[in-house]
Order: sequence, then C-alpha cells, then structure tokens
Amino acid sequence: MTDPIRFEPIDLPPPPATRPWIYGNVIASANGVVTWQRTGPQDDPIAAIAGGDFTRPGRLADLRLMRQLRAAADAVAFGAQTVRDQPDLIGAADDVGGELGAALVRHRAEHGRPRVPLQVVYTESGALDLGVPMFNTPDVRVVVVTTETGARQLRARGSEARGATLLVAGEIHVDSHGLVQAHERLFADHGVRHLDCEGGVVMLDALHAAGLLDELFVTVTDVEIDPSAHESIRHITPLTAAARLVAEARLPTDPGYRFQRWRFA
Repeated sequence: MTDPIRFEPIDLPPPPATRPWIYGNVIASANGVVTWQRTGPQDDPIAAIAGGDFTRPGRLADLRLMRQLRAAADAVAFGAQTVRDQPDLIGAADDVGGELGAALVRHRAEHGRPRVPLQVVYTESGALDLGVPMFNTPDVRVVVVTTETGARQLRARGSEARGATLLVAGEIHVDSHGLVQAHERLFADHGVRHLDCEGGVVMLDALHAAGLLDELFVTVTDVEIDPSAHESIRHITPLTAAARLVAEARLPTDPGYRFQRWRFA
C-alpha cells in the first residue's frame, strides 16, 4: 500500500531569543490515551494505539510526519523511559530509507544540518544503558540533561569516553528552573534552534510546566483504549486543554486518523 502523503518541509516559527522552539510529537487513541506502564516487551502502547496495523495509510502518514518533524529539528529529545523501552532508538530522520529518506537527507543538508540531529535525553537518576546504539554510533552526538547525582553515575560508567555531553540541571531533581537553563545552554552552546521532543508524556508535561513547550503535534487514531486494562494510564488531554488547535487534517483514504497541531500561548 502506498502512502499518499508527499514530503513537504514542516513550517516552524523562529525560536525565542534565548532558547529553542520546542515542539512535541505523540500518537493518541480516540479517547486520548498516549501510554501506560508496560507489563513486558510485547505490551507496546504505540502499537496498540495505532491498532496493530502498521500498513494503514494513516499509520504510514504518521510515521512520515514523525520523520518530517525530525528533519526540521536541530535536536530530537527523549525521556529516559522512552530510551529504556526502545533500546535501539536513534532519532534519525532518514531511517525510513527509500526516496523519502533521501529527500530528508537532502533537506537537512540544504539547511546546513548534519544527517542525524543532536540527540537529547532527560534523566534525573542517570540510569541509562550506555551500551545502546545511541551512545555508540559514529556521528551521533548525545546531550544528557540530568542532575548532579545522575552525572556522577554516568561519569562513573564511562559517559565521557562515549562522547556524551552532560548538562546538569539540578542537584537531585530537575526542576523548571533547571530545565530552562539546560535549554538555554542547548541554544547557546549547541546551536539548537528547533527541538523535537518525542516524549514521553511525562517529559512533555515537565516542559509545559516550565513554560518551554511551544506546540504539540498529535496523531489521533480511531482506537479506543480501555483504561481499566492497563496500569498508570496517561492521557494527552491535560496538555491539549491548555493549548489551542491551529490545524487539523484527515486522509481521504483513512479518515479514522486525525492529524492535529496545537499551539501554546
């Protein structure tokens, strides 16, 4: 089945004066569920929310949108739990391959960006597996936003030898002030003007609480998730309730998927 969506650059506003323009990207069920506490490797919230059919035109369009958002970014960010749940994860724009992957590489080169965006990981504890590909792939740069406690743990396990840069944003906890300072350093020291945060929702909530989350791209599927069937269900509605809907689209070939763009004040 062919994805009918063509590649077009994402139009993003210019960043504020001292920090990146930060946008989130999530997939949500029809009743707003975005994740839950996994019971094991086979308990994949994204697969369930997508309906389990990764050949649907809507799902293919969602995957393409994810890569377009990555291609527009100087950095792609993840919470530590996302990295633990997906140990092979690297936030590259061209991992889809084919003509789309080549177009995304050309787009980044034309805008003076490296093939792979800077990878940003948030962790208070420093409990990251430094053996995963993100920390061991040539030309992939990683910045870890953490605490003094987390930094000590990471240095003791060889983060510097793997080229990871540590930004300390608190002693034991990363609070809103620490997050603001960390993103100001990403802006000033690493040239990050646009940052794509792929979650999880805990991280998006923290960015919003710090006044850093500027907009949110939400793909809404037609799948209803039973909240009683999972532990620690998280919804996207607390975030969208604080934003205004600025755009919404559907595919003629798969109207069950809705693509929404929300903007914060």
